[in-house]
Amino acid sequence: MPWELYLVYNDLAVLAEFRPMMTRWVDFAAERARTRSHPSRTAQAPHHEFVWDGGFHWGEWCEPDVDEEAFRTADHGAVATAYLYRSASLLSRICALTGHPHDAGRYALLAANTLNAWHKEFIADDGSLIPNTQATYVRALAFGLVPDDLRAATADRLVELIRAAGTHLGTGFLATPYLLPVLADTGHLGVAYELLFQDTAPSWLTMIDRGATTIWEHWDGLDEHGTPHASLNHYSKGAVVSFLHCYTAGIRLREDSPGYRHFEVRPQPGGGLTWAEAELDSVHGRTTSQWHITDDLFHLSVTVPPGTTATATMPDGRSFTAGPGTHVDSCGA
Repeated sequence: MPWELYLVYNDLAVLAEFRPMMTRWVDFAAERARTRSHPSRTAQAPHHEFVWDGGFHWGEWCEPDVDEEAFRTADHGAVATAYLYRSASLLSRICALTGHPHDAGRYALLAANTLNAWHKEFIADDGSLIPNTQATYVRALAFGLVPDDLRAATADRLVELIRAAGTHLGTGFLATPYLLPVLADTGHLGVAYELLFQDTAPSWLTMIDRGATTIWEHWDGLDEHGTPHASLNHYSKGAVVSFLHCYTAGIRLREDSPGYRHFEVRPQPGGGLTWAEAELDSVHGRTTSQWHITDDLFHLSVTVPPGTTATATMPDGRSFTAGPGTHVDSCGA
């Protein structure tokens, strides 16, 4: 959360304030990885000291059709180790930004060792991932866990799992926010929109068809008889809205320019949509992205706030730099 606040507001003070807490958390996680292991992992190897698999983990909570009792005793090492890598990587960057180069190097080494352990433990010889779930593949692509030469095959295997489920998602709390962006970023935008507009369970539209005005904790939170199974107002699966903001409307933060000093507007239409619009109030003012398709032409209008610039990219791949003010452009749909 401090990292996300820094990216949005370009406020290093929030990183400096929370850095001690973040270091305590990552040190705790690394200590758990060193000293505890799941009962199923009996044969020990040197890299196991970086596999965080001991103790209880909620893991990929609320995947469809998962037995909750079996879930509570399962090995969630692939999930927790991925997050140890992610946390250590971010903390290394935070330490560098806040003037702690020694700690930056220490956490970079921890991240490298954890990534190596994830490779050894959760990538099979044929390049497939363990466990063989949609969430594992989504997380591997979102966090950069797989080597670059395996990314295309990893994305293809994710699509195979989605198709094997009848073009339904199979993710829970942790991977669902990344599912559609990962598909779009790996050349499977059409599959992302198919999942977005899927109207049989499990899906977002199933919730709406059953009367939802908020997004549920469980995919089947309210069954066809109207009986609730859990919370009917939960953020995790509602995080799909970020796909609408950043991909459908196309307003995107750049990590190399925190605070939206320079940002991207790159709408990626699909799913039969003929228009979209979004507004973002950043520290510099209001950004808008509006587009519509008429007569096989895609029309984009972008408003850039004072003191900022944007790189606007049309669906045909053409880009232009936009300064403060409103800019319009068109291309073939």
